[in-house]
Amino acid sequence: MKFSITAFISLALASATLATPEPTVIKQNGGWCWYQGPRAIVTSAGDVVFTTISGDTFAGYDAGDLWATSWNPDSGKITRSELHDKFQRDDHDVAGLLERPDGKILAVYGKHGSDHLQRWRITTKSGDINKWTEEGRFDVGVGYTYSNIFRLSEENGRIYNFSRTRNWNPNCTISDDSGETWNHGWPLLHWTPDDYKKHPAYTGTDGGRPYLRYASNNKDSIHFVTTEDHPRAFDNSIYHGFYRDGYLHDSVGEILNSPDGAKPVWLTPHSFTRVFEGGKDKVAWTADLALDADGHPYTAFSVQIDGSTTRGKRDPDTCNDHRYYYARFDGKQWHTHEIAYAGTKLYTKESDYTGLIALDPQDPNTVVISTNADPKTGEPLISTADKKRHWELFKGQTKDKGETWEWIPLTTNSKADNLRPIIPDNPSGKTRIILWARGELKTFTDYRLDICGILDDR
Repeated sequence: MKFSITAFISLALASATLATPEPTVIKQNGGWCWYQGPRAIVTSAGDVVFTTISGDTFAGYDAGDLWATSWNPDSGKITRSELHDKFQRDDHDVAGLLERPDGKILAVYGKHGSDHLQRWRITTKSGDINKWTEEGRFDVGVGYTYSNIFRLSEENGRIYNFSRTRNWNPNCTISDDSGETWNHGWPLLHWTPDDYKKHPAYTGTDGGRPYLRYASNNKDSIHFVTTEDHPRAFDNSIYHGFYRDGYLHDSVGEILNSPDGAKPVWLTPHSFTRVFEGGKDKVAWTADLALDADGHPYTAFSVQIDGSTTRGKRDPDTCNDHRYYYARFDGKQWHTHEIAYAGTKLYTKESDYTGLIALDPQDPNTVVISTNADPKTGEPLISTADKKRHWELFKGQTKDKGETWEWIPLTTNSKADNLRPIIPDNPSGKTRIILWARGELKTFTDYRLDICGILDDR
């Protein structure tokens, strides 16, 4: 990446002079992974609703508690309701959320592969998270992980939940009664030892599970981006496809198969359109996906560039140079750009974990990143508050569809890390709502984080 000294000085001046907004602490003792969705929604009443898993026992919550929180940014009112007491101390277990046409909220969740149950609850009143139905349970027959729920109005309101189940691959369950009951659906793609063990990009460590992010127009289509595998197992590329009218398509709309047909053609990640080509020193991991006003997808992901010599060894001295990438589809082809330094790994056992990048679903020209490096130069961010290196948030904006970016700090000189930002879908809102986790994350089962939020004018 090439950066001018003028750009660096501009960023330094912005960091020193810009009055950053004061965040609201919305939920103490809460964390989330990024492979559930939507994990934060804005309701028709203007409330922001999200779920969290408590990472430790403090602030009146026990480790592993699953909570739903509602925040009204206008009034400041915060409401909380426990969905499952001491569920599992693991940030993979937060819910996917969906507001039904009747205003009730459906929350679908499950453990991190340690049982076979898809679980769900539904609020009993519109606009009120205080009361929920009893927990429903559907046995999917194998270990269940992640929940991603979408309603297609043009399929008579059918709800799809995509999760990792059979063969550690993405499969869906389906509800035709607004989430009250569920049935088995179909596999989205297959990735088996026959596909990866003899592939030159396989590292020999772990393997067998693609990582997907999803987005929907809530009418007739569900889009996804996927890796081949976990980045410690495979030198990942990124691929895109979408579901519509009973078929799976590549980016340009070519039909690849009918997944629920009598004789479906099994697809691998390589069956879909490649967005980014990975390699030993450019190992990708999906982060976020959204659709623009024309229904075209845009996506963001991280790339680790310095770990080829110690792949799979979990070495503390490598995998400390990650970059953020942005890619946008114009209806004919993908345009992919490296946009910022993402900093170091969060911790050694998961050497591809970054602070993450979030897309604005209403504005393809804006992202929010979490990084412990200057986005343009890669220099470490050392806080003047405690002389330590911390992950900070930056808003990035582009005027040329992702080729170049300007960066504005949203947090500066922090005493804790600012991680895993989310920008909830808010089509009627005049402000951009930014949520994130602030505190310390040691592992996905050991963290002390608070969920914070700010409002940013569009």
